Amino acid sequence: MKTLPSDIGGEPAGPIDTIDHGMKHWERQANAFRSVVQMQKITCTDELRRAAEDLGDRYKDMHYFEITTSAMRAVLLEKGLFTEQELAAKMAEIRARFNVPDEMESPIKKGAKK
Repeated sequence: MKTLPSDIGGEPAGPIDTIDHGMKHWERQANAFRSVVQMQKITCTDELRRAAEDLGDRYKDMHYFEITTSAMRAVLLEKGLFTEQELAAKMAEIRARFNVPDEMESPIKKGAKK
């Protein structure tokens, strides 16, 4: 039986942080986007769960909103709502407009790679 990356029941996990740290701006936007896409019946929870589980080993290294955003991206690409090239072009356009570096070049992501 294949174990999914989200299937950690019964595994040692250490202490649980129960403090509400709030949501970052991008997390609120991602959550709102997911809500709208699901209300419009473009996708559903089951599709997003499957796409999150398809992240494999990357799943355990991601935070909740990184998982859900990656899953949403995968599902919308699968459904043909846009292509990889269209998404990359739009992301580059937005980064240039707001002078935002690529997320993989951020000091936080670079520190996580070490």
